[in-house]
Amino acid sequence: MSTGVLIAVCLGSPAVFAAVVWLTRAGSKRATAALAGGVVAAVFHIGWDTLAAQQGWWSYPSTDDVLATLALALSVAFVFGGAAGLISWRMMRSMGWSGVATFFAGFVGLGVLRDHLLATNTSLMLFGDGPMPQIMGAAGYLTLALAVQIAMLAMAGPPRRDELRAS
Repeated sequence: MSTGVLIAVCLGSPAVFAAVVWLTRAGSKRATAALAGGVVAAVFHIGWDTLAAQQGWWSYPSTDDVLATLALALSVAFVFGGAAGLISWRMMRSMGWSGVATFFAGFVGLGVLRDHLLATNTSLMLFGDGPMPQIMGAAGYLTLALAVQIAMLAMAGPPRRDELRAS
């Protein structure tokens, strides 16, 4: 991964999270819980990537250095964890159980689509043969989303419990 891409990921990911905090009108307790959930998601992401490399499901051939791995984990923490956690919080708050189902289906679907596009259009990601890599990728995205939501529930409570920040 080039230095420019690493810098963009490292600066862009927190900016995306901050924008989502503002757009969702999350209070400090909810935003902190989402960020903590993002850190949990990053740990899960590193674990899934390690398992996937051992099993031959997928790999990142161009990211053999530690800084690139940390930059990817940072993007997972802020974007796929924190920002997505806040978006799901608002969906669950306004739509109840249908928001829960919509978020999880959308999160897994977009994650699998993102990985497919990365693998087919770039050299950043490489999938193994057969359907198992995609199935396990979907399972990985589902566990990331669940980890964020469990952390947010533990730290900030149910979606409808806290008040929205004043605009």
